[in-house]
Amino acid sequence: MSTDSKGGLGKLQTFCLRAYEWNYLWAWSDTCCIDKDSSAELQEAIGSMFAWYRRSALTIVHLSDIPDTGSFETSEWFKRGWTLQELLAPQKILFYTQNWSLYKTLTSSNHKTDANVMKELEKATGIESRFLTDFSPGMDDARSRLQWASSRRTTRPEDIAYSLFGIFDLHLPVLYGESAENALGRLLVEIISKSGDISVLDWVGEASPFHSCFPAHITSYQTLPLPPSPDTDEQPLRMSWRPFSSTMLRKLYRSLTDSPLPQFISRRLTLPSITHGVTGVQLKGRDLRAPSYKYKIHASGLRPLEITLPEQLEDAAMKPSALQLVRPWHSKLLSSSAELDAMTEKRLLSTLGRPFNALLLLQLPHNEYKRIASSTLIVAEPKDSGSVLQSNVRTLNIV
Repeated sequence: MSTDSKGGLGKLQTFCLRAYEWNYLWAWSDTCCIDKDSSAELQEAIGSMFAWYRRSALTIVHLSDIPDTGSFETSEWFKRGWTLQELLAPQKILFYTQNWSLYKTLTSSNHKTDANVMKELEKATGIESRFLTDFSPGMDDARSRLQWASSRRTTRPEDIAYSLFGIFDLHLPVLYGESAENALGRLLVEIISKSGDISVLDWVGEASPFHSCFPAHITSYQTLPLPPSPDTDEQPLRMSWRPFSSTMLRKLYRSLTDSPLPQFISRRLTLPSITHGVTGVQLKGRDLRAPSYKYKIHASGLRPLEITLPEQLEDAAMKPSALQLVRPWHSKLLSSSAELDAMTEKRLLSTLGRPFNALLLLQLPHNEYKRIASSTLIVAEPKDSGSVLQSNVRTLNIV
């Protein structure tokens, strides 16, 4: 190691000195305390890293590219994959600049308790302060956690998935040499299998060779999904609610509550869905430079919509009944009430009457389906209350 102030040994010595100045007699550095030549030690370290940072009395971050007058937004530290858990896990953290001065010369003993620092961190990371100060590992709101990592990068492509194991509180084998698509696919399989969270299906871009419902790259999660509408007394303005049949509503409710949980078995995603058969497809335009193809779609029970695809639809997709627009379903989208009371009825109609992120599926032989990737989110909207009440609830096998 170099012994100059900017070299590895100099950095380690200054790190230990700063720790001593805060009255700590022991310090641990991830750059030199893990034997990366030992696969067993590396597997243990990756599986334990989040817990180590969570249990630390203090985490010191050296922003080697930030001068005393710099800001978080320009630092590479906030663009690296592994540093996401280093930011979220600690309860107490201090940022030091290029010359090892406290960031903005703040004298706080914990930058996570400084309101100005938290505002800067929110701006630099896109993560709400409530998660930065009180983060719990697990699979709650999985789509947001993937989005936090979507603009970050790692030296080894597969590491972008491994760096998220602790954030999702998952313990999976680390298989260096596998493709990034495979590593991300294994992570997403585990999230769906353990939580049934279908929000991870909201992405745009290139489909993964691992599975058609997964993206090839984590950057596909940068696009924000359609935000959920609040439960209010007002229905969507474009939805006309005619008097409805209580029998039809109870039947629909029972179909939804009786649906199985989404699960992943033998590379097949079993996905409960509300399905809308595509009845008409019209090519509206193409841009061969992108490339992109814009189609106008008519589907049963939905208002006409336009979608943009990165590839032209094959002839097989243009045949009648070949395509489906589907709304993935999970029983947690409704309350756990066993009976269809007035409140549950209202929530059901409100939920199903809203626009939603749809998946475009192509039917294959043997009653299987394949997702067709899109360049933008496909936002579909039910026609009216009648089309909602006549919703077709099915469980699909997607490969």
